[in-house]
Amino acid sequence: MMDVSQLAVSIDTQRHGAMVVIRPHIENPVPLTLQYRMTVSQTSVNGMSRINQQGDVQSGVPANSVSVNLPAGGTCQVHLQVFQENTLVKEMDSACGGAGSQ
Repeated sequence: MMDVSQLAVSIDTQRHGAMVVIRPHIENPVPLTLQYRMTVSQTSVNGMSRINQQGDVQSGVPANSVSVNLPAGGTCQVHLQVFQENTLVKEMDSACGGAGSQ
């Protein structure tokens, strides 16, 4: 297992009107590829929906994105888990309107 002590994980979000594009992103001094699972939960006047996505993410390269239509008054939450060889190495939550890192 590689050293992930300097691993930085973030959830990149971009908003274009009501559309929000969300993707996981990792940075590490040594290039590496990890696995991720991301759940996007959206609540609006129309109810609640959830999108699950998983795959690989490489350091310095944004992963595949998830797009959600977030109307005025709607809320959106992202839960991201990053794994190395099936071992959880980082986990974070963020609102879709902002980005965070751990």
